[in-house]
Amino acid sequence: KIAQIGDELTYTVKVFNQSNTAATGVEVTDSIATTVQFIAGSFVPSRGSATITGSVIKWTIGGIAANPGTNGDTVTLVYKVKAIREGIHFNTAEISKTNEKDVDSTPDNGKEGEDDIDRQCFTVPVKLCAGEKVEASVPAKYTNVQWFKNGGTTAVATGNVVLLTEVGTYTFTSTNQTCPDGGCCPVIIEAGTNCCLPQVCVPV
Repeated sequence: KIAQIGDELTYTVKVFNQSNTAATGVEVTDSIATTVQFIAGSFVPSRGSATITGSVIKWTIGGIAANPGTNGDTVTLVYKVKAIREGIHFNTAEISKTNEKDVDSTPDNGKEGEDDIDRQCFTVPVKLCAGEKVEASVPAKYTNVQWFKNGGTTAVATGNVVLLTEVGTYTFTSTNQTCPDGGCCPVIIEAGTNCCLPQVCVPV
């Protein structure tokens, strides 16, 4: 899940029906990061059609056959984005509509932990020059946040917002989340390759 600026990435969104009855009127909302560039014309739906407005994709699927297992009538939407900025970029897809009641989820409620929503991410390493800092933050809902560097076991920082100044790969743990598990990506800092030295004026 590591990319560089200019790389094109392919997303595949898969939807299947776990119910014993057919699902109809199924739609998916896929919110891509505002920090990536959608590749126009790259939609390839196995069923239905997809459109994008701003950074929100609406995929109208229609019907999905009954499938009490996990490998029956699966539909897919494939498309591409381009990495254009450093940092972590998230993509969240959720069932936003269906004519039948979902027995264990509510469409379009944005509630993580339900099985009708999924989130993934990728990281573009941040290039850092001497004297620069990178602010890394996680939502306030995560508590007792500790940050670790390069897989170490001793925390190098604590808190929901930290300033990072050294090259390395940073992950965090909290009471209710561990990164990079659960659709979370590490913060990667690399040495800058185009750092200008400060201007020096010498009187003569």
